[in-house]
Amino acid sequence: MKIGILASGGNSPGMNNAVIGLVKSARASKIDVELIYNGFKGLLEEQFHKADIRYLEEFSSRGNVVIGSTRSKEFYQIESKRKAVKILKKHKIDVLVVIGGDGSYKGAAGLAKLGMKVMTLPGTIDNDVSSTDSTIGFYTCLTTIVESVDRLRDTFDSHSGISFVEVMGRGFSDLAIQAGIATNAEAIVTGENVMNAEQFIAVANETWKNKKKSCIFVITENIYGKNNIPALSDIAQEVEKITGRVTRVNIIGHLQRGGVPAASDRYWAITMADHCINCIKEKKFNRAIGEMNRKLIDTDIFKAIEMPRKINRIQTAQHFEKINRI
Repeated sequence: MKIGILASGGNSPGMNNAVIGLVKSARASKIDVELIYNGFKGLLEEQFHKADIRYLEEFSSRGNVVIGSTRSKEFYQIESKRKAVKILKKHKIDVLVVIGGDGSYKGAAGLAKLGMKVMTLPGTIDNDVSSTDSTIGFYTCLTTIVESVDRLRDTFDSHSGISFVEVMGRGFSDLAIQAGIATNAEAIVTGENVMNAEQFIAVANETWKNKKKSCIFVITENIYGKNNIPALSDIAQEVEKITGRVTRVNIIGHLQRGGVPAASDRYWAITMADHCINCIKEKKFNRAIGEMNRKLIDTDIFKAIEMPRKINRIQTAQHFEKINRI
């Protein structure tokens, strides 16, 4: 048997550990391995490479994806999927293992519909894959955000200022909610809890009365500056004008995607990879690997992509906002 491995979508720390885990567990089980560089795009371009495990191990503590990861609009087309299946058969790949998020899972499921055997591992910082409690890279990203907010707290404490901190997460706000709770943020903004300038000013004034030197708002990306909602920069200017306090927008950005993978992300990447190979040995194909209640699981890929989207824990966020303002 021979498997192909690719990573798709945005990088997440721990993806390298997933690749290493897959290669080692496969070889221990006498399964041949071929790496496919640069995601589905690389698959269509036949970027196939032999796996050098000693080389791969050099990247076990890196947050990059050594085999590359891309987003491919071309792969949405059915003809591209048919082409991909032909290429995989040409290279004698029996099972394709895809590491990525929701979009990657859907791409893999599209190949499965055409008869290709697939497996998926949840590699995304957003933690928005419904078939698993946690995704590879989430905790590393969360730690990076917390460390960044801690540094911002130092600065804005010194100047009695206000900071709008935008974090990643796309349509799911686990990063903002957990980071906001962990850093005692005075407000945690999600798609279900959008605040306007007047509300931010009210919070800033309330916490100032409580003798808090700084005021930190943790905000999920892609909310402000669209759908008739003012940009954060405009809101910050209004808040500064009314409160008379230094107010800045701090976008953490792609710093969140890099860095040394946390121990938990490495652990789940390696153990999920081993569980994936065990499923392949047992001829359990088209499975989405994950963890639920700290136990490894595998779910039918078609059921996995049809699961309801995870729900933001907005009530938890609002509860801790009130506590954090004291």
